Amino acid sequence: MGRRGDINVLIIGTDKIASYKIGIEQPLRHLEKAGVCRFDVISDEDVPLSKLAAADIVIFFRTVDPEAYKCLEMAREMGKKTVYVIDDHFLALSPASDLGKYYQDSTKRTTYVKFLKNVHIVKVASGFFANHLKTHFNPSKVVYFPGSVDFSIFSGLEKKKENADKIVIGYEGGKKQVAFEPVSKALLRVIRKYGDKIRIEFFGNAPEELKGKPQVFFDQRNEEYKSFLKRLYQSKWDIGLAPLERSLMHDCKSNNKFREYAACRIPGIYSSSPPYRDWVKNKETGLLVSGTVDGWYSAMVELIEQPELRQKIAKNAERKARENFAVDVCAERWRTQIFMS
Repeated sequence: MGRRGDINVLIIGTDKIASYKIGIEQPLRHLEKAGVCRFDVISDEDVPLSKLAAADIVIFFRTVDPEAYKCLEMAREMGKKTVYVIDDHFLALSPASDLGKYYQDSTKRTTYVKFLKNVHIVKVASGFFANHLKTHFNPSKVVYFPGSVDFSIFSGLEKKKENADKIVIGYEGGKKQVAFEPVSKALLRVIRKYGDKIRIEFFGNAPEELKGKPQVFFDQRNEEYKSFLKRLYQSKWDIGLAPLERSLMHDCKSNNKFREYAACRIPGIYSSSPPYRDWVKNKETGLLVSGTVDGWYSAMVELIEQPELRQKIAKNAERKARENFAVDVCAERWRTQIFMS
């Protein structure tokens, strides 16, 4: 293994979620086109022995299935390099959530820990998560680097500002009631201060207390990730919001919102938490705020009142995104830190 084109990669897990596309498929497709590797992805439910035998590297993606763990044991016996790719700390998930209920099962929790302890490399997308795993689970090796952005999908798309008389504030994502409570109160204050000069858009979920306000609009469509990213790029957002609750689960999250907002040249306001503190330089690539109503309100007012600051942040953040998240950059990290390590 190591010469061009002879690295055969088998991925065991789901290929249906965005984190697979941005974290694994995009960079590995780039390496495949460059002749560095070839790869195949299959469900963890039924892995043919022949595919394991043919692989040089076996990647397990987000699985906690005991049958998949048996594949890990067989792969190691065959002398294969094994990698466990995860983007959530499953033991920290809230038991009140659907995902949390799934991972509360003792067999799944045990299997998760066995994966952490027995693969050659654990790959995560968060520096905080990497350090937590090193401290508490002592894996053989933890590799950390963020997911990728396919900047080619923006080619030919325009970012036009149609409503020059309005400042558009946006949020994309699911329901985050605890994290969003101070943000909602801050937005209500912004509405009172600026009235019709403000438009607030939600992609995915809008807080109940903001629904019905004439300045608030929301779109709940469910679409493929690239289509979503194109829509975000072409949105008229002057400001993007990225609140995040402080807990072990959320501290282990990736820099997802920064990666997306920065790539789309949207100046963001981010919770001052590990996923964003690692990437956002305050007033240079975004604004970092405490979790208070006053903190969110002051940051929004600052960006509303200072178009030059918005432009500076958008430019700096996009540059940082292209330097750190472009597919070729992520692919090279896969090649050097995982394939060739």
